Amino acid sequence: MINALSVGMMVLLYTMQSLLCKKYSDHYPGDPEMASPVFTVVSGMFVVLVAFFVSGFSFSFSSVTVLLGVINAVALFGYNRFIIEAAQSGPYSVLMVFSIAGGIVIPTAVAHLLFQESLSILKILALLVVFLAVWLISRKQGEARPKSGKFFVTCLLLGICNGTYGCLLDVQQRLTGVEEKDEMVAITYGVAVLLSFVVLAIKQKRRIAATMRQTGRSALYLAACSLAVAAAINLLVYIIPLVDLTVLYTLDNSGTMLLSVIASVIFFRERLSRTNVIGCVTMAAALVAVALL
Repeated sequence: MINALSVGMMVLLYTMQSLLCKKYSDHYPGDPEMASPVFTVVSGMFVVLVAFFVSGFSFSFSSVTVLLGVINAVALFGYNRFIIEAAQSGPYSVLMVFSIAGGIVIPTAVAHLLFQESLSILKILALLVVFLAVWLISRKQGEARPKSGKFFVTCLLLGICNGTYGCLLDVQQRLTGVEEKDEMVAITYGVAVLLSFVVLAIKQKRRIAATMRQTGRSALYLAACSLAVAAAINLLVYIIPLVDLTVLYTLDNSGTMLLSVIASVIFFRERLSRTNVIGCVTMAAALVAVALL
């Protein structure tokens, strides 16, 4: 029961992160392309501070954790970049299928192949239904076709980055134990902050201070979203060793998407097509099936 409640809380936190991030992007006063690196810098620094606090301001990490944390930071940075590039060059429904499929398949495959975690045929079939539901939920009427083959390459890289991020959080705990989970979080987000700051320095040069400047409303959404990010990632690394990995990442990725869509209808008055509604119902049924299996 405690594990189920923890997973539910994690999905709610990631849903809040998604909604708050959208509100922040809508109110960011600078160049829209700079909203993502600015968000990564600010939220990343907050996550690192929280990780220090959770660990009692005492870090002790192995070389394995450092290596995996740096690789994970690159994956996190790549995810933020590729999701923007994909959204600008092709259908949202396609990029979401790649992103969520990567976020579920890669950690599941690694856990199955390297650590002999069970993977039944029924669970695989349920996951295929989940991917179909993702496409149905995110499909919009009159979607433009991809502008070039580069779109699919970008979507593939997006899925790889999303899956690698979740996979390495799990691998690190399997190899070094849960004692270094806070260090893993701090290294991942700390290096991601450095990478994003380098991007800001290259693209904005002497305008970094102006790029970081916020309005009162955007600062409020940025702070709230940063808090949600920190709470969600710390809860995730706590849950990883306690819950079946396939179930965890399916609920994490797909459950968050489903709740985000429902919340968008309620709070942002977004309209769903019949296809989207069918996708939501299918997704709900598939998630229940995955959890029961």
